[in-house]
Amino acid sequence: MKFATHQPAFLPWPGLVYKASRVDRLVLLDEVQFPRGFSWVNRNRLKGMHGVVWFTVPVMKKGQGLQKINQVRVLPEERWRKKHVLTLEHCYKRAPFFQEHMAFLEELYSRAPSMLLGWNLAAIDHIFRSFGMNEPHYILQSELRARGRGTGLILDVAERLGASTLVAPRPAKASLDMSILKRAGLEVEWLDYTSPVYPQLWGEFLKDLSAMDLLFNCGPYGREILERAQRPG
Repeated sequence: MKFATHQPAFLPWPGLVYKASRVDRLVLLDEVQFPRGFSWVNRNRLKGMHGVVWFTVPVMKKGQGLQKINQVRVLPEERWRKKHVLTLEHCYKRAPFFQEHMAFLEELYSRAPSMLLGWNLAAIDHIFRSFGMNEPHYILQSELRARGRGTGLILDVAERLGASTLVAPRPAKASLDMSILKRAGLEVEWLDYTSPVYPQLWGEFLKDLSAMDLLFNCGPYGREILERAQRPG
């Protein structure tokens, strides 16, 4: 069995879809520490008339101390949710597949889960389904009850899955103890990801945006674009 790990990002980039399509099981690390600084867990990038538009889900940090990702609560204010919806409309109302995907986002912002993980999993589910990945491609770390840090966590995940091969982006090599993985008999398959170029609104192409940008612009052709544009390393 091949597996990969990833933090449950907000409106994740197409690279996560590609990674998930190359493994038998993707493990979303919901019990690792929520970063105190910049994090893709509660923000991502879309595209507007003047370039990159950052979408950030405001979360409760003050007085919370160190939190695991699945413990993080979203600020319950309605103002930022309305602003997000209006910004999405402004950025993508001219996109060919705007209506198909905006209905989901309007429902999500209206439902407004109290936990950040609820927002992220709903978006990941929609993105995966939209790319034709209808089977449950992921499992949560908390469901596996995997523990540890760094390479130790990877080994515990592999053991609990009964997996023999870790699929990881090549830059992850710097953070993994390869000698420990080798002694444990866990093979590593490096994955090189090259962002696909596809039709976008608003001028010059911008890479590595949220997968929602690809879906708004290319809809059901997104999976074909992703498959044609990347190759495993």
